[in-house]
Amino acid sequence: MALPPPPTVRLKIRHRAAGLLGFVLALVLLRFPIGRAVVVVTRVKNCVASPASPDEALTAVVAARNAARWFPGRAACLENSLAATFTSLLLRRRLDWCIGARLMPYAAHAWVETGNRPVGEPHTPDRPYLLLLRV
Repeated sequence: MALPPPPTVRLKIRHRAAGLLGFVLALVLLRFPIGRAVVVVTRVKNCVASPASPDEALTAVVAARNAARWFPGRAACLENSLAATFTSLLLRRRLDWCIGARLMPYAAHAWVETGNRPVGEPHTPDRPYLLLLRV
């Protein structure tokens, strides 16, 4: 599934730096089994008290996708959603990292949520995903 284009959000230098560091962390963690990333995100989320507002979450998503534009390899939903989660955590805000799937045709997808609402996703998906994991 192609990601929607990121909205135009003016990023401060600290958001850009957090997005770059979050993207690098995501790339490193995804070289290991996915369970490692789940454990790391869970432990770091326990250290951050404040949930992200929708605007803060959107800023984290845009900052992570902005960093991903410069990556010469694959930067799809899994990489971008984990990078957005780390970006938000580096900015001292919590996001929920979600992984889901659907059948007929089979597809897997990863995204971030705040307040049980997806951030940076199409408002009307063609077919909803069954949530398999929320960290």
